[in-house]
Amino acid sequence: MTPSDDARAEARRILAERRYQGSHVPRPLHGVLDWLGRHLHFLARPFNWLGGHIPGGNAVLWVVIGVCVVAVAAWVATRLARRRSARDAALGDGGAGRRRAEEPTELERLAEEAERRGDLEVALRLRFRAGLLRLGRQRILELRPSLTTNEVRRTLRSRRFDGIARAFDEVVYGRRSPRTEDLVEARTEWPLVLEEARR
Repeated sequence: MTPSDDARAEARRILAERRYQGSHVPRPLHGVLDWLGRHLHFLARPFNWLGGHIPGGNAVLWVVIGVCVVAVAAWVATRLARRRSARDAALGDGGAGRRRAEEPTELERLAEEAERRGDLEVALRLRFRAGLLRLGRQRILELRPSLTTNEVRRTLRSRRFDGIARAFDEVVYGRRSPRTEDLVEARTEWPLVLEEARR
């Protein structure tokens, strides 16, 4: 056996190792990627055309698309963070600010501010909380963190409250976009709900 035969045999032995062989195990997302490739192939032509007209070709185009995606994601995340921090600030952040925000009149004032700046969901949440606090202070409800809207409905048995609660649940839990009429209803109906409950 010549040295070249030995080298060939060694090469065959190495290439026979598992790491150089294909696997019958399906790759993750192979089916999805294959389907996308078959159904979205028409996008390749404009992409390649555009890549051919910019310096650096397709590689630069991919970088530009990646930067745009990251920029949009950062913009969305920033907006969501601002909304959340505004809502948290409106609901109180502990200490004296939290105690002040637990006053129904303060919550209603914050709701008016939120409504003026167009943050209708925060305004709706604040008005709802103010109404519940007033019911709690009148000893009509026992307020606790786990209190649900349905428990309040069963306690009050009020059609007016049912309307307010339905809009609140649709917006807060159903993720429906709040409407101006939701705020008008909360503003006008809560005093009547409280009056009914006192009687």
